[in-house]
Amino acid sequence: MRIGLIRHFKVVHPSTGKWMTPQQFNQWVEGYNVGALAPPQELPLLHAEWSYCLSSDLQRACETAKAVWPQEFQSTDQLREIEIAAVFDWPIKLPLYVWLILGRIAWYISHRSQAETRQETAHRANRLVDQIESGPRADVLLVTHGAFMKVLRKELHRRGYAGDYFFTPANGRLYTYENKS
Repeated sequence: MRIGLIRHFKVVHPSTGKWMTPQQFNQWVEGYNVGALAPPQELPLLHAEWSYCLSSDLQRACETAKAVWPQEFQSTDQLREIEIAAVFDWPIKLPLYVWLILGRIAWYISHRSQAETRQETAHRANRLVDQIESGPRADVLLVTHGAFMKVLRKELHRRGYAGDYFFTPANGRLYTYENKS
């Protein structure tokens, strides 16, 4: 069985260098979630290599799936990105990158400020791989998001899949994992 992971194409959304309040950061995240995409110069056409395609139901992933998968695909909330929100609501301003780091640390320690705990995310990845492995098709292409791809990769490795390594997955690049058992 093979599983391919693709991170959605790059989102065209200003990564402002300005300092932001918690509310401004949350608004920036909302804007990113609906931002336009910048497809790569060369689109990988992957339909010959995979049995079917499953995509996150977020707009940026669905648009990416349509570009790389000319056939019909399914979308699901199980492939959504790990949501991120301001960790606190204090009246201070921080740079965007600090808010992003704080949000991911808060998720990692399952802080109440985040919509999903790390354990819930891991459980979601586990259920998704269970569903794929119990399905009738052998080679599955998944279009998803950067942080969730890291959790999926960990789950795949735990189950004996071997494949590509990434620290931060590149937008629009295919990462392939195979379980020979």
